[in-house]
Amino acid sequence: MHESPATRPSAAGNPPSAKSVRVALEQRTAVLYTVWAVVAGLAHAAGAVPLPPGAGLVLVLGSVLTLGLFTFVPRRPTAGRPAGDSTLVAGQSLMGIAWATLYIWFAGPSAGAAVLGVGMYLSAIALALPGTSLPVLGRLMVAAGLASLATPLLQQPGLADVGLLTALLPSLVLVVLLTAMHLAARTLAGAREQLQARNAELQAGIERIARRAERDHLTNSYNRQSILEMVGREKARADRSGESLCVCLLDIDHFKDMNDRYGHQAGDRILAAFARRVRGALRTMDVLNSGGVPTATVTEQIGPAGRSALGRVGGEEFIVLLPDTSLRGALRCAERVRKAVVRRPFDGLHQVTVSIGIAEYRPGETVSSLIGRADQALYGAKHAGRNRVHCATTDGGPNAIVMPDLIKGAGP
Repeated sequence: MHESPATRPSAAGNPPSAKSVRVALEQRTAVLYTVWAVVAGLAHAAGAVPLPPGAGLVLVLGSVLTLGLFTFVPRRPTAGRPAGDSTLVAGQSLMGIAWATLYIWFAGPSAGAAVLGVGMYLSAIALALPGTSLPVLGRLMVAAGLASLATPLLQQPGLADVGLLTALLPSLVLVVLLTAMHLAARTLAGAREQLQARNAELQAGIERIARRAERDHLTNSYNRQSILEMVGREKARADRSGESLCVCLLDIDHFKDMNDRYGHQAGDRILAAFARRVRGALRTMDVLNSGGVPTATVTEQIGPAGRSALGRVGGEEFIVLLPDTSLRGALRCAERVRKAVVRRPFDGLHQVTVSIGIAEYRPGETVSSLIGRADQALYGAKHAGRNRVHCATTDGGPNAIVMPDLIKGAGP
């Protein structure tokens, strides 16, 4: 009658770890300083940008110490921020700006130094592009522009040789390039935010569709496939944990006669109201564990121990899944549901009753066997006169356990 459901696959993305982000930043910074050192060394050797004695050693040692400092600090156990965060990236970029400014100061006012300075500032800013916010990036650009403008102004002895405008021209070019870079970064940031918003909407839409796909729209219960998948998952969990598991099959008595007599629209209203009444009864009762002690309030959603789920398996037949629930607890739940259904007429006109069959999971049996035994118990309840609860015996024999027999003298 019923097939064992397959477990839904789950996939989770693996975002880059903090360690990988930190290593990538260290590699980019090391490459940047290496390229600077090679280009500056070649310019000095060719006589295009000569450096004073000892200046190259200061720059190289300073760059190495800076790289070592930013490599060591994130690995300290007391470091409060995760490696590779925006503060670390901004610090690396700011130090790059500082060393570029010192190089231009040592090189003095010359065309070669100006060109190399513009390249160094731009590359230091580019270092911060992947890992900083737009406001932080803007502040770094302002710092680079001000440093580039201030350095020629402070080199008073050399300004007379090249002129103020000529000395400031590379800095003005840098400002223009930084402005263009900031505008491009802002455009990309806006596009990225729009893409993230659309992705969030798409994900929400997919989740809504998934929720609708697992629901029976008329009764707002889980559909047949979803509830059977839940039974399969809870069976696997019961095998691992050794906890109890029960299923209840519910069938509205004489529903076909009501459909023929009052019409399908009235039948649909009865089905929807029946599901609401069952859910209400499940929410307001306690599930009992094997010792008969109340443990947890039942809700519709499946999840932690002691929670139930209601699903429609076809026509007027429903199934209630009761994880972590003993046979005694399941019988109490079923009797509470039966009383809630019969308590008052539906739509004020239609008196409805329900027959319920219960089966407790036997370790090692299949889902088909479990639901089949509950179906046999349901058939017994129907054959005995309807509007009652029957339970399949745990040894697999004929269903012989009924609600009054089990709880006689035990109270409601």
